[in-house]
Amino acid sequence: MSGPRLTFLGTADSKGVPRFWCTCAVCQEARETGLNRRTRTGLLLQGAGETVLLDASADLHAQLAARPGPLLPDRVIISHAHNDHLLGLGDLLDYRLYAAGSLDLRAPATVVEDLRARFAYAFRAQNAVEVLPEEGLPAAGLTIRAFEVPHGANGQSHAFRLERPGWAGVVMTDALDVPPELARRWLGGAAGAGLDLLVLGTSFADESAAPRQGRSVYDIAEALSLPWAHAARRVVLTHLSHGVDARTTALPPGWTLAHDGLSLPLW
Repeated sequence: MSGPRLTFLGTADSKGVPRFWCTCAVCQEARETGLNRRTRTGLLLQGAGETVLLDASADLHAQLAARPGPLLPDRVIISHAHNDHLLGLGDLLDYRLYAAGSLDLRAPATVVEDLRARFAYAFRAQNAVEVLPEEGLPAAGLTIRAFEVPHGANGQSHAFRLERPGWAGVVMTDALDVPPELARRWLGGAAGAGLDLLVLGTSFADESAAPRQGRSVYDIAEALSLPWAHAARRVVLTHLSHGVDARTTALPPGWTLAHDGLSLPLW
């Protein structure tokens, strides 16, 4: 059965794995054998003849250049204005400016204003990034909608809900303490049950790796306590720091750790 696919270009937190200054066991393994090597978070949604990039990480150039290509997204949607999710936007703006490339750049309204401040040169002659409609954007055989989520100590972010008739998934890489009313509205499935796919950011294994005070993303132990996560048919954990070791992390059936290059069919 053919249909849209979701590919994980990068699966790390904001610092990548290995952290260039770190000598912990996970970072050392990432240097030596690469099982835990991860670039910063970004995803590629492909279907119906279209390619959509969800976030433009600081590692975007290397991520795209490493794939069979050239690979040019038709659309780009930015979730929030943190460096690890948007610094690759500079490369995309340069492509559009210097190569006269056609590229549809989108973000929620509040994020557009942040991008205008960060990339002022690109907004001088036009709106370099357009507002993502609240009702969603049809792309790659799905409708893509953004919704605001709490990002712990880092304020607010956005998650993406991907839908088509009979199927629903959510990509939520940067969130903490999602309130029950938000979960009821956005984290249920297309037919009222759990999601078909939940991509959830879990930067750490548990509180011993990162105390909750001052944190901005779930850890794996917290994710395992979330009813709406357990209701999903499939859960993929991403945005993984060096606090998560792929060699030793045990997860329940239907749950897995993402890795760079992982590609999933969306059906």
